[in-house]
Amino acid sequence: MTKINWIILCVYLLPSQLDAGLTEELVRLAKGPIQEAFESGAANDLKNEDCIWRRGYDTDDCPDPDVHIYLYTPGKPRRELVHGSSDWLRFDYDPTKENIILIHGYAGGDDTLPISVLRDAYMKNGSYNVFLIDWGKLSAAPCYPASVANLRPVARCLALSLTNLRHLGMPIARTTCVGHSLGAHLCGIMANYLLFRMHRIIGLDPARPLVRPGLGNRLDSGDADFVEVIHTNAGYYGEIGRVGHVDVCVNGGKVQPFCEDKQNHQLCSHVWVVCYMAQSIDGDRPLVAEPCSRRCPSGPRITVRLGQDLLVGQHTPSGSKGSFCLTSYDPPYCPRFSKDGRGDARCCM
Repeated sequence: MTKINWIILCVYLLPSQLDAGLTEELVRLAKGPIQEAFESGAANDLKNEDCIWRRGYDTDDCPDPDVHIYLYTPGKPRRELVHGSSDWLRFDYDPTKENIILIHGYAGGDDTLPISVLRDAYMKNGSYNVFLIDWGKLSAAPCYPASVANLRPVARCLALSLTNLRHLGMPIARTTCVGHSLGAHLCGIMANYLLFRMHRIIGLDPARPLVRPGLGNRLDSGDADFVEVIHTNAGYYGEIGRVGHVDVCVNGGKVQPFCEDKQNHQLCSHVWVVCYMAQSIDGDRPLVAEPCSRRCPSGPRITVRLGQDLLVGQHTPSGSKGSFCLTSYDPPYCPRFSKDGRGDARCCM
């Protein structure tokens, strides 16, 4: 049997991707810090036989020792929430702020790109309690099939943690789950194990490959009072069609214009959704989308659709519904394209 070299985040195993050494070549040719951060995993010591699989049976223990929750507060070091403790919200948590549950995707972790860009953007804003979910050992490269299989057992344990936070006083009505790629599906699947309804989910280019159909296996509009999905690589790494109450196709939703000349333009497009979300947090450079067709990716617009424009991202009105198209040709959240220099250099090309 041919040995497969899995490419970090490259989850479509095209024939041209099965050649030995291709992963290392992509690492060498990669442009931009976010791609490099993902693809550097090709040089790690983890092998396919080292992948961790959680079978998802109800007898599996929660909390999972490989799932960690960190509370980030501006100006203070991160604090891990220790399971079994009743002081999760006693220190550093600010009850006057909105709550963000931030979940990374495949090959991610607590302090890895691209999710760290979004974490830092929330911290710079200062208006949020950020709970970052680190399930990196269960979503490590080159273990993409295991990562997908681990979604449901991880979601079940996260549901218990969210229930505990609610019992300790965290208001669900002021809590948003923001997930990238596979992390977007975790936000949705978690809702299936809750005895209460989630308020808000923002899915950032939810992963498509190997994610099974069925409402219990993926993010959908029934998982929260309001579900917004931002598509930047629909049909390749990202999900296609209608997923949430609101679906936003960015530059057609398929390939981002500033990624077209990159060696891995698909990966670039999938990852940079995090930077779009980061730009939306402060509101000084709002992302405004227009009503458009019913599916992502969307083709060229021939006629103008009636309806109100939509503020995309963190401040999208919760009652919004429909499909929207956002046109923005510059790399988002890049300081070079901001009048006041705000942003993150890691989002520049």
